[in-house]
Amino acid sequence: SSLLSPPLPRMYAYRKSMPRANKHLEEKWVKHCQKLHKKRLTQMKSAIDNKPPQRFLHLDMNMKKQQMDEERYSQIERDNYLLLDKMSYIMTHPQLLDEKYMGRPVTYGKSLNKEYRKKELMRITEENQQILRRIQHKEPYYSHELWTHDARLSEEYLRNCAEYPICLPTSQQFSKSPTSRATRTPRSRQQHPEGEDLG
Repeated sequence: SSLLSPPLPRMYAYRKSMPRANKHLEEKWVKHCQKLHKKRLTQMKSAIDNKPPQRFLHLDMNMKKQQMDEERYSQIERDNYLLLDKMSYIMTHPQLLDEKYMGRPVTYGKSLNKEYRKKELMRITEENQQILRRIQHKEPYYSHELWTHDARLSEEYLRNCAEYPICLPTSQQFSKSPTSRATRTPRSRQQHPEGEDLG
């Protein structure tokens, strides 16, 4: 039993049905073919070019924009230099803008409707203050106590209708949730006093 060759895999079972003169030479030829096949696989080149495309300079660096920025900066520097030159000239040379050479300064008349505009501004300010006082002293339309009472009734109805225990959020979690701010109590329930059974 020690002289028997190990069983061949299933993929080589077809070779038994093919005629061959010498099985040792046949196995040697098969190994040679496999070796050549592996060598060709290692030397195989890809048929699809998956390399990154070539990078162009005008895509990475916008030369036109850089040129426009340099021209703009040079124009700003030139304007600053001219302004500085004018300011230095004004500071170093005496001014001859007195009444002897230029005459008396021109005075413009006062506005004819200055008092009217002042009264109108005071009237608008007073109306705005009155509106602000009315808004501050206005009682709220919605009652948070009625909202709390309605929430308790809804929770009680939900517990009575549910088949399984319900894990409802606490009052603090409910007040922090963004959906609780959008809930509104119907007006029909706000008209009932607190503690009255609506069921």
